[in-house]
Amino acid sequence: MRRSYLVDLLLCCVFMTGFNSAPFAAEVRNLRTGQQGNQAFAVYDLYGKPGEKEADVRVIIEIGSDKFVGDKLALSGDFGKKVKIGIDKKIVWDVMKDMPAGYTGDVVWDVDVTGVSSFNINASNPSGVTDSLTGIAFVPVAGGCFKMGDTFDDGEEDEKPNHEICLDSFLISKQEVTQTQWQLIMGNNPSFFKQCGKSCPVENVSWNEVQQFIRKLNARSDKNYRLPTEAEWEYAARSAGRKERYSGQGEIVSSLGWYCDNSGGKTHPVGLKKPNALGIYDMSGNVAEWVVDRKADYGNELLHNPQGPSVGNSRIVRGGSWLNKPASLRTASRSELTPSVRTNNIGFRLVLSLSQE
Repeated sequence: MRRSYLVDLLLCCVFMTGFNSAPFAAEVRNLRTGQQGNQAFAVYDLYGKPGEKEADVRVIIEIGSDKFVGDKLALSGDFGKKVKIGIDKKIVWDVMKDMPAGYTGDVVWDVDVTGVSSFNINASNPSGVTDSLTGIAFVPVAGGCFKMGDTFDDGEEDEKPNHEICLDSFLISKQEVTQTQWQLIMGNNPSFFKQCGKSCPVENVSWNEVQQFIRKLNARSDKNYRLPTEAEWEYAARSAGRKERYSGQGEIVSSLGWYCDNSGGKTHPVGLKKPNALGIYDMSGNVAEWVVDRKADYGNELLHNPQGPSVGNSRIVRGGSWLNKPASLRTASRSELTPSVRTNNIGFRLVLSLSQE
């Protein structure tokens, strides 16, 4: 439906889909626009590459066939030179100062970053970063800021308040670590669902045992693999911080993950359900996943690369599993267990810092 003063949005940004020759730098995301009285406005999130604290933001406003450059209009707020990286950046347009007689048609905002440079993670390997020993494949997650926690107002108290967290870029494994990959490093297969097959996720492993796996893998690979932090896990599950209830596009959870209603009471081979926008599989369902953190109440942690408390008896589990209802598969859902516990619905995936690639 079209009407006078209707504000539409146009988001022009480059999204990272591969490892080679793709921009991995500052970008505008989650553009939202509106109108209040004689003022039109745009709100957006500004994400940056590793170490980037600010970027230049350009605004073009279209009305019908006419285009107006932002610095020629009565705009105020977060645009122009050296806008700080962060979320909920706002630009306000005092429409009547520029068009006292009004206008007819829709207002279309084009908000974008200028002077974007490219950042290649692995120019020699366009298929991505793969551990040569285990075959574990990693995908890049561009650093940035996002609102962590319950963004749909339907979560548990330990998911609130949602709060801004900023992360450096990292690599995360495309799929959950499999039984084959575990056995290659550890020499055994502790999984309850061995009959599922070697491409199924390893489970029945405690947090402590996962640390043993990581130490052995690092010793043999000369890398520094680790579990993701809770913030990294949620950011990656939400396709680099998008507002996503489950890990992937849409609300049809059965297309995104294995859970109690479609799993048949067991795990399934990794990568059979739809990936999220970063190409990561099974972050909602199949097996839940250990992360490195002890549990903290939201609002008390660091705002940049939070690591969780330094003391405590439990470790966080994320993502839900074949055993759970959809509520536990939400990207904001949190649970905790003692690090010595093994269950047949918890596994893990790995993270690699960019400096270790």
